[in-house]
Amino acid sequence: MVELLNESACKINFIGKTANNHPDWYKTPLRLNEKERDNPRLILEEFFQSYHLNDVREILWGWTVAVVSSPNSISSDHLDRNNHFFFYEKIEQLIEACWMIHYTEEQQKKVPVL
Repeated sequence: MVELLNESACKINFIGKTANNHPDWYKTPLRLNEKERDNPRLILEEFFQSYHLNDVREILWGWTVAVVSSPNSISSDHLDRNNHFFFYEKIEQLIEACWMIHYTEEQQKKVPVL
C-alpha cells in the first residue's frame, strides 16, 4: 500500500526554510524564465550537460541518506522515512525519464537525414 506524502508532517521548524505558499504559485513553474517556459527542453539540455545520470543518482542518494539518518532529522518517524524513500524513487524515475527524452533527442540529431 502506498501512503500519501501529505500525511507526513514536519515536526522541526528550520530557520531560513523557504516555502512558496503564495496561491498564485501553485502548479506553475517558479524557476523558469519565459524562454525556458516556451521550450522546457532547454532545461534538460543544460541539466544533462552539467550532470551525468550516475552523478544525479549519487547526489540524490546522498541527500536521502542525510535526511533519513542525520541526528534531529525531519524523518524521525518511520512513515516520514518511508515517504522520503518513496519520494527519492519517484524523483529518480523522473530524472531517468528526462534523461531518456534528452538522450533520444540527442541521438536523433546525430542521425543524417536522407
